[in-house]
Amino acid sequence: AYDQRREAAGVLNYQDLLVRAAQLLRDNRPHVRTYFSRRFTHVLVDEFQDTDPIQAEVMLLLTADDPNEADWRRCRPRPGSLFVVGDPKQSIYRFRRADIMTYNIVREIIRQSDGEIVPLSVNFRTIKSMLDWHNSVFEDQFPKEVDSHSPMYVRFDAGREEAGSAGE
Repeated sequence: AYDQRREAAGVLNYQDLLVRAAQLLRDNRPHVRTYFSRRFTHVLVDEFQDTDPIQAEVMLLLTADDPNEADWRRCRPRPGSLFVVGDPKQSIYRFRRADIMTYNIVREIIRQSDGEIVPLSVNFRTIKSMLDWHNSVFEDQFPKEVDSHSPMYVRFDAGREEAGSAGE
């Protein structure tokens, strides 16, 4: 009923916009994808751990080196076209379809495309004593390597000195 009312009113919601963008890029290739890849030569996705499969499809179709490839899982980003930043340990938005599996699929696509995977290990927000506690508690809670259900453990290092530790 909600879908019918939206259609009758001629309005779209956020999910509609995502689905239609993915359809446009997937189904109208290569001319639409060529146009947008020229217009948006670099794509930056922050908070990447919150990316759902439709968003992953859009970003990979936009940056794909082959404008004829319709399956986003087989797309490979053009060198230098895609930059993502995210912490898989914060992948908690399952209610909106974001999950660690999508994160891992895109991570592997980037790795196979000779993209560089750089673990984020320096924390500038938290004092060293809190990070030491965090590391001691969570080191044994996460696997040492990525698996399909959990991110790997990454030790956090302090990116700033505690007050008074620099001769203050």
